Amino acid sequence: MKRLTSSMPKSRVNIRQAVMLSVLFSMITALGACSTSVIQTSLRPGNGVGGTNLLNYPKGYDFYKAPDGFHYASPGTVVRLQFVGDASGYTTLRVMYHSTDSQGKDALVTGLVTYPDAKPKIGKWPIISWDHGTIGMSQNCAPSRMGMGGIAPNLGIKAVYVATDYLGLGIDGKIHPYLNRTIEANSTIDIVRAVQEIPDAHAGNAWVVVGDSQGGHAALATGEIAPKYAPEFSLKGVVAVAPGVLLGQTFQGDSPELIQLIETMVVFGYKASDPALNLGSIMTPAGLSLYSTIKTGCVDQIAVAFIKAYQNSKGKIFRVPPLQTALGKAWLSLNNEPQVKTQSPILVIGGGQDAIAVPARIDALMPKLCELGDNASIGWYPTGGHGNELNLALAQVKAWVLNRFAGKPVKPACPYSPPTWLK
Repeated sequence: MKRLTSSMPKSRVNIRQAVMLSVLFSMITALGACSTSVIQTSLRPGNGVGGTNLLNYPKGYDFYKAPDGFHYASPGTVVRLQFVGDASGYTTLRVMYHSTDSQGKDALVTGLVTYPDAKPKIGKWPIISWDHGTIGMSQNCAPSRMGMGGIAPNLGIKAVYVATDYLGLGIDGKIHPYLNRTIEANSTIDIVRAVQEIPDAHAGNAWVVVGDSQGGHAALATGEIAPKYAPEFSLKGVVAVAPGVLLGQTFQGDSPELIQLIETMVVFGYKASDPALNLGSIMTPAGLSLYSTIKTGCVDQIAVAFIKAYQNSKGKIFRVPPLQTALGKAWLSLNNEPQVKTQSPILVIGGGQDAIAVPARIDALMPKLCELGDNASIGWYPTGGHGNELNLALAQVKAWVLNRFAGKPVKPACPYSPPTWLK
């Protein structure tokens, strides 16, 4: 994004910082061109939507166009696959698969699966499911559309890596219901099911979920929902890096303008799930003007459009604070994190310089997890800012995940005591 210059009054200067930080949510500055070559693998013919044959998916056809003749299939059923690339002994495919939306209805989701070319010496490969951070809400923002640039980060562990786009991202003509915990979790779990249909992946049923920012919210939701939604798999652990949690609350260091930007995406995402929502009752004309960007742009374009609308309206994006309305409170009750005890161990990663998932928010999360009875631990990185915490914590995360796959016990951080530099 180009450097923004503005004659904003000093009281509004921090909106520029908030918008620039919002771009760091995704760590994506451009969407790569998508490969159109088709995987040739030992797949059995699929029985997905419209009877699409996985072996003979046509070259040049829009991968992200939902097939004609929508037919129900169980969550995780693969509709189509497409070769993306291979590197360092791994093969990456695009996948379209069935999932379940927040109303319990069948829906299609896309993502990427990356698996070792080698067969495991014993048994099958464990699975690491990656939940990405905020990148936008339109079909154009899906990480899988970036090709190899959208694959899950490799933790240095020999495993199958799967990376959902989340429902609403990827499929043509859809909008992502932002921060909808049920959709995030179902999308994350069902791509673990989908990779089971790829024999060459040699995927087992032991898995962990790792998520950053919005993906941290998704990972925590996955940990809560997975035991009932997918009891056939063994979720060994949850890693939440700089997670979006305790929504509706404000903490020291929060940017009011950034919170309004996030609330704007939440409201439009709610509209995607419930078309009956009257946006005009919640948003001003300035807020409503952002809809066209939401439908086609990604987080950097949304941020630029938001700053313009915010300035022109003197900060009046909403008629009423959206999360303080009856509808907003109902949304929070369904989508806030955390909600219930997680059966699997949890590792939280926080950064001392994070201006989005501010330290005070992550600090408040830990007592809540302990209160729920979670087996939770935390890694604090005093120099960590939003977007680089995972890099700083990579050695800790790798060791923690390997220990979960090995079945080693966890020493929880409960009762929790914040680090001395945070007190």
